[in-house]
Amino acid sequence: MMASADIPPEPPGVVVIRRQEVSEVVAASDLPRRLVKGPQAEQALIRQALFVSGAVRVTRPAADPEAPLAYAWSFQGFVQRQVCFTSITGLFACSEPQVEKLPDAAEGDAPLGPGEPPAFPLAEAAKAQLAAALKARAPAVFDADRRARIEPLFRAAGVSTPRPAAR
Repeated sequence: MMASADIPPEPPGVVVIRRQEVSEVVAASDLPRRLVKGPQAEQALIRQALFVSGAVRVTRPAADPEAPLAYAWSFQGFVQRQVCFTSITGLFACSEPQVEKLPDAAEGDAPLGPGEPPAFPLAEAAKAQLAAALKARAPAVFDADRRARIEPLFRAAGVSTPRPAAR
């Protein structure tokens, strides 16, 4: 879900003792659509997901090997989209997933407490708060993403997406 190039570099002046990367899907949507272009029609599925990716690092100052350990976290929210199609033979294929960074993020640091394996309560709380905020606004994010990224592609291709009749 997240390329390692998206993870922030280590800050100067610290030695990283341990690094734990995380990626968690917090909301997902599969929206069926019928695509029509002239006499042709096919079934599509607009797949979207919101996820949080990031890392927790256990560090110590580079200049002082005896210094107490600390931990730092950095989490980022992302939206992923992909369009899938079902052929008349029943085969299911999807476009390459596209991922965009959202403005939602959390970062911080704290002294490392005792325990083995070490616990990261503030990092876990920050990730949970970020995930909850993203999940709460998932329908709005998915709708805005569809209008801004997917529907223009369909219009440019001359495809209409009639809504199913209400029952």
